[in-house]
Amino acid sequence: MWSSSLLVSVLLAARVGVSQQLAFSPTSHIPQDSSRHPSSAQYDTNNDDISTTAESIVSVLSSSSQHTITLHLLQRAKCIPLLAHIGNATVFAPTDQAWTDWADKHKPKPKEDDEQSFIQEGWLGEGGLDEWFKTEDEVLDIRMNESGRNEEDERGLMDNQNWLLRQHLLYHMLNYTLPPSFFLATQNSGQGIGNITIETTLLYPLADEPKLPPTPEPGPPWLPRGGEGLLGGHGQRLRLAKIGEEEEKGRVGVDWNGEGGAVFWDGKGWEVEEPEPTPKPNKTDYGNMMLLKDKEKEQLKGIRYARNGVVVGIEGVLDMPSSMEDIIRTHPSLKYLSHLLTFTALPTPLPDSFATSPHITLFAPSNEAFSSAFDDIEKGYLEGPYGEEGTARILAGGVVLGVGKGHVGWSDTLGNRSLETSSGLDLLANSTGPGQLSINGTDAQTVDIFASNGVIHILPNLLVPENFTLLNSAEKMLLSLNATRFVSLLRSANLSHAYIGPSGSDGHKKNKEGEGWTILAPTDDVLDTMDKWGGGWGAPIPHVWAAAEQGDVEVIDELEGSADVAILLDGKVKKPIQDASPLAALLQYHILPGRLLPSDIKDGMLLGTELKTSLLDGGRQRLRVDVSERFQRDRNDWEAIGEGEIRFGGATVLGKPVKTGESIIYLLSSLLSPPDDVLQTAVSDLQLSTFIAAVYAAELDKAVKRTPATTYFMPRNRAFNQLGLTMRYLLLPEGKDELRKVIKYHAVNEIVYSPDVEYGKKVYTTLEGGKIVIDRTKGKNGSVSLRSPTKWEGYDSGESLPSNGELRSAKVWHSDALTNTGVIHTIDSVVMPSDVKITIAKLIRGSKQSTMGDLMMRVGLGWILEGREPDEGEVTVNQLRGLVEDDGNGDKEPKIEDLALPSYTLLVPSDKAFSRINITHYTNDKQALLDLLKLHIIPSTSDISANTRQSDRKEPITPPRDGQPISLDDDLVYKTLLSSSKDKFGELAFRATGDNSFIVGIKGARGNDQNMGGLGNSARIGQTGRATVRWKRNHNSPLNGDYEHWPDLDGDDQDGDGDGKKKGRGRNDDEEEEGKRLWKDGMTLGGGVLMIDSVLIPYQPSWFSRWGWLVITLSGIGLVILIAAVSTGWWWMTRGKDENQYEPLEGEEEE
Repeated sequence: MWSSSLLVSVLLAARVGVSQQLAFSPTSHIPQDSSRHPSSAQYDTNNDDISTTAESIVSVLSSSSQHTITLHLLQRAKCIPLLAHIGNATVFAPTDQAWTDWADKHKPKPKEDDEQSFIQEGWLGEGGLDEWFKTEDEVLDIRMNESGRNEEDERGLMDNQNWLLRQHLLYHMLNYTLPPSFFLATQNSGQGIGNITIETTLLYPLADEPKLPPTPEPGPPWLPRGGEGLLGGHGQRLRLAKIGEEEEKGRVGVDWNGEGGAVFWDGKGWEVEEPEPTPKPNKTDYGNMMLLKDKEKEQLKGIRYARNGVVVGIEGVLDMPSSMEDIIRTHPSLKYLSHLLTFTALPTPLPDSFATSPHITLFAPSNEAFSSAFDDIEKGYLEGPYGEEGTARILAGGVVLGVGKGHVGWSDTLGNRSLETSSGLDLLANSTGPGQLSINGTDAQTVDIFASNGVIHILPNLLVPENFTLLNSAEKMLLSLNATRFVSLLRSANLSHAYIGPSGSDGHKKNKEGEGWTILAPTDDVLDTMDKWGGGWGAPIPHVWAAAEQGDVEVIDELEGSADVAILLDGKVKKPIQDASPLAALLQYHILPGRLLPSDIKDGMLLGTELKTSLLDGGRQRLRVDVSERFQRDRNDWEAIGEGEIRFGGATVLGKPVKTGESIIYLLSSLLSPPDDVLQTAVSDLQLSTFIAAVYAAELDKAVKRTPATTYFMPRNRAFNQLGLTMRYLLLPEGKDELRKVIKYHAVNEIVYSPDVEYGKKVYTTLEGGKIVIDRTKGKNGSVSLRSPTKWEGYDSGESLPSNGELRSAKVWHSDALTNTGVIHTIDSVVMPSDVKITIAKLIRGSKQSTMGDLMMRVGLGWILEGREPDEGEVTVNQLRGLVEDDGNGDKEPKIEDLALPSYTLLVPSDKAFSRINITHYTNDKQALLDLLKLHIIPSTSDISANTRQSDRKEPITPPRDGQPISLDDDLVYKTLLSSSKDKFGELAFRATGDNSFIVGIKGARGNDQNMGGLGNSARIGQTGRATVRWKRNHNSPLNGDYEHWPDLDGDDQDGDGDGKKKGRGRNDDEEEEGKRLWKDGMTLGGGVLMIDSVLIPYQPSWFSRWGWLVITLSGIGLVILIAAVSTGWWWMTRGKDENQYEPLEGEEEE
């Protein structure tokens, strides 16, 4: 079938493609869910799982006489270089006969002259496969002659066909290599039903061929241009049925219950038998194939491995999944649904199209679901000309427009989770694996029908709210006051009947509770003034008002019907929420449930409005009320209201309120604008700029804006600055994961307004997944604070200490900044989640200084950097036996101060400081280097402190400041790892300077070291950072997920009143005592890093300093002896001389 010249050209192209293989890493582009099975781990053909028998995949295909068409199509679609770029690949290669049979079945019929079109529905033209064996120029000439189109149009059609062919071939490829054992069925093999696994291909479906950019976009060559495809950045899936033990052939492309698909090829067509690889791979590689049984080898004859992957021959062509629209039209179980939908212009809240809208998860009701749910009258409405609106409301309860962040809800990715549909309905999905799915407790009838733009699960029932009523039309009523334009807008938005139309026996509209409404309405004069000064309407959302004036507004369903609709979710009754149009949302923000009299209004109240959005998880958007001091003194003085004594959302009340039936109306001086998103609200506060910058650095800006029903406790800028090196590390690219967790930990997964916070302690769940405790104290100076809980799985801090080891709680500085997704509270410090591990190594990386870390690793002190306990070898080598504490408490409950493992505070000189010393001397002398480093390490182990005299040591009296690992104060002395040796100059003393900084020096060091030119005895402390506390083994059960109220979190609420006080003892005293446990001996339980500007050199006193006193003493004694000897001799000599010279006088006689 092929000419020799064509075969030569293909082989040359393959060799060129292989030579370019180094452009991409073999495993750097594995699909996003490739961790589902062992085969999609980082599989390397040089490892012990397979044997390499060919140079490349192209060489394998070239060696088969049954895959010439596959090889040629790969060449025409320019996939040969692509295969060279993929380091590990799996190619499902149809045989020539498979391609021929498929082409005969899918070859389009010739069109009549009047049916000629430029639209190409598939890559196979009227000429069949024969066209693809001609050159492009030959095909172009033939087509131009037959169609009469010009060259440009015909080339555009051919380019589209080439792109479609490439898409089809990509569906036959995986960018990971399946090992031999993966194709063989076992009793416990793989995922899915029986021995069926789900694989991810290189096909990223697109609705249309994207335009070729001027310059190639970065990334793998198989990714689509201009987007992530219709599956939320995920490759299309296909199922693989493994080879059975009872002569059952393996198949690929089977449906959800294992039927259909293309059978594995029997291998009869390789030009030569599989040779022993040359060069021979390692023995283990080749042995894996040899270990297979003869029967298993026979079953794998159609599968051949190459250096860069594996070729799996199949006896059929895999058809790409069609669009969701085509599946609905053709699937037998969805025939009635297909009859009800027109597909041309789907009504809201359905997606724009079931053919091109991306990442849709559809829980489609079957024919039987409609038959059992509706009677003939209701079916007649659905099948009528206006019934598609009802069909949309029914179907929207099963349409999920992106699971999570725009993903598709395949059964193996759902797990046990809540899904929000396009109608606002919450679904409870439960899946234990592929092919197994239940929604709200009902098993799906058909699971995982793969579509090009999502997935379809067919259910035997409708997913609609409880008490759903199909025929829910309502009348519209009017109310006239001095706000006719406001009333007109309510009519335009279909809200007049719900709020201001007559309904009850008293002639006035009532809400569900039988009460009226509080309506905040701008007068016509106000709106006219806004027209004049705004150049239009001048409203907070001008385009909404301008559209309303022209009658061009998007209306919402009447709320009369939806007010009585409720669904049951996790045992709680909630109303389904469908987001209103912008105009309706703006108007609903002016309406409050119930009649709010002036006497009921208090300053600072947060009133719930009728604006309920999915961003608030169905909750009411709040509105702040401000009341003047004068009005608070006399609440019944209605005359004073018109003088600006009450403001709703910043708008002043004009005149006295007007009662009307059960409702009341306040006329406002301006329109009210609903709260903005979180980031826009935070931008207005300059104290939150660091938090906003951190959100963007963590790439969480979209999530922060869109995460519904969330309370953000945002630390102010000063709090982030106090983190020091920790914050510097978090802002590094390698710290992005930890930064994301820190930000999410400050977001509570529900809305918590400050007036709703109860006294005492309560545990909340954060978006990070951990728990956080909110504590409200009583009294005139009562406050709201946050702290880490004492119980966190894997981080046992006992019964009273916070699991993150922080010294103090974060206080709420400013509360209740309203947003469209909840509320913002400003706090004065950062609360670190307990599962964020900040090690000394990370703090050093945050300082961007590397020398100290390199030296620590060089001498074997890397365990301090890594935040782990040393092994026996590290203890012995570094002469630390007896200096580091073992976790040897056995099964006994440890003391509260011994719950944490030993920690260390590391003084880290800058790289510039190390450049000023002879670093070569220390690298050549390991003992000197070890002593140097020990002098910079302050341990927390108590036995080191006990080895020396403590009488002259000043104890820390104040806890470490935020971000500091140890207490810093005048004359504080800390022992280092050098203190326990014979060297008595191993302690470090700290002294405060006048500029609010500190100097550290070697205690007892005298004068300047002559050898170091005066350097090495002291250094100035710069930035600091705390490391994470390392708790010992768990001694308590983890926090119960259902534990909401926790008034006795610290074990100090003995009187049972929930105020957290012990009998006869103040709560502040308990907190102070508890806090001292967190900074034992002045050091935090986690230790950390102090940056210094000089290297501290171990002090070695001079010869005179050590022995001078003895020399002086001996010299003095000798001098005294010498003087005494001289004096005695002199006295003796002079005495004898005096005696010899004496003569009696004349006449003197002896008596």
